[in-house]
Parts: sequence; structure tokens; C-alpha cells
Amino acid sequence: MKRRTLILAATAAMALAPMARAQDGGTMAQVMDSGELRIGVAAAEPWFYKDPMSEEWTGVGVAMGSRMAEDLGVQMVPVETSWANAVAGLQANQFDIMFVLDPTEERRQALDFPENPLFYYAMGALVQEGTDVTSWDALDTPETRIGVTLGTSLDRNVTEMMDEAQISRFASNDEAIAAFAAGRIDAVVQFHPALVVQYARLQIGEVILPEPVEPVATSAGMRQEDSTEFLDWVNTTFAELYDAGVPDELFDAYLATKDIDASTIPGLVKEDW
Repeated sequence: MKRRTLILAATAAMALAPMARAQDGGTMAQVMDSGELRIGVAAAEPWFYKDPMSEEWTGVGVAMGSRMAEDLGVQMVPVETSWANAVAGLQANQFDIMFVLDPTEERRQALDFPENPLFYYAMGALVQEGTDVTSWDALDTPETRIGVTLGTSLDRNVTEMMDEAQISRFASNDEAIAAFAAGRIDAVVQFHPALVVQYARLQIGEVILPEPVEPVATSAGMRQEDSTEFLDWVNTTFAELYDAGVPDELFDAYLATKDIDASTIPGLVKEDW
């Protein structure tokens, strides 16, 4: 019994060690010590895409992670998670940062976010072709079935906006799109860059930006900790990359891999809309 107790105690200590290191020296110290910047990735084009054959992750979020890891002189390591589990994964020190995580009030209570945004996008909807909809109110009817991705800021937004519509929640963007293609829902609400990629792949329905159209700032979540070194670095880096137009560069490059003409859609820098 004593030996078993010692083994369990050692195992618990090993499990808590990464979190302890993060709290003692902060995330920046942990990243530099390990030589790795671990980013959370959850299937959602164009931010994160896992090739089913090579299992390699690509996307705007992955490219941003690679760029920032290079600035630090460390290796970028993707860690698979889900939008619903992103907050818990960061708190448990499973990864260091999650890009394209909107800083909602609920998330701010659990995570740190930089003051400067990562980039901007707008809420949109993929609807059946020929649907006469110009506003969000027009979608809020008892017969309208709307799909959103569970645990996202869009899930919260649609829940707050819609009083009459039937809302279905899916584990990923792809599952929501599959339900739309199968006719199980009438509309999918996602941010406009994701919808453009989905439409290009499906070639069914049409992408609309119902009114009012408002830019939404997205960000990146990090663990709350005493040291602000990592948070300050991310904040400064975001400002520099946004001013240099890097988000649009990464977005355009990803769209090119999908044979989508980036010049035909709004980018991620709102001043250019």
C-alpha cells in the first residue's frame, strides 16, 4: 500500500509539473526553456485545417503561430483541441496560446487576452440559394433552423439574437456545414472568412452578411499568471503584425491553396473593407 501511494503521488507530481513551471516562471520562461510554442488547434477553416492524409495542420492560425514561434527562435507545435475545450486546455497548460479566440466576457474571467486585436471579421450566414434575407431579424422565425458551432462566440451571439429560430449546435464547423448540405438546417452562422472557404468547397447555397454588419475583433487566449512577459510580447507583436498587413497576407496565401480569389472578398484588416 505504501509503494502504491508513493507511485500515485509521483504520478500526480509529474502531471502538475508543467503547470507549476508555467506559474513559477511564466509562459514565456516555459516556452524558451522547452524550445516550443504550443498552439491550440481546432478544425475550422481557414484558421485551422488538418489534412486527412498527412495529418499536417495548416491555416491562418497555424501560419500565425509559426511566424511568432520563429520570432522567438522556437518550434511551433500544434496541439489538437476543440472550441468548447479551449479554455480548459489553456488553464491545464496543455498548450500556450489559442489564436482566433474571441475575448468574450466569460472567457476574460478565465483567460488573459492582449489589448491589441489579432484581426477582424464579420458574422455571416450560408443560406439556401435564392433566400430573400437581408437582416438577422429576417432569420429569426420559428420555421428557420440555424446551425452554429458549440462553444464559439457565435453560439453565444446567435443565442442572444434569436428568440424564435431553432438553433442546432455542432461540435465543429464541418459538422454544421454537413448538416446544411444534407438539408437538416436552413442556415449556418459563421464568420465570413470561414463561410467563404466552405462555400468554395460545397458550391451550394450563398453567403450573405445580414444587417447590421459590424466588424468583430478576434484575439488569442492565454493562461492567467503573475508574469505578464508573454502577454506583453503577444500584445506588441499583434500590433506590429496588424499594422504590417500580415493577417491579410496569411489569409490570402491560405485562400490561394483552395483556388479562391482573395480579391473578391473582404480581408481581415477592417480599414481595407
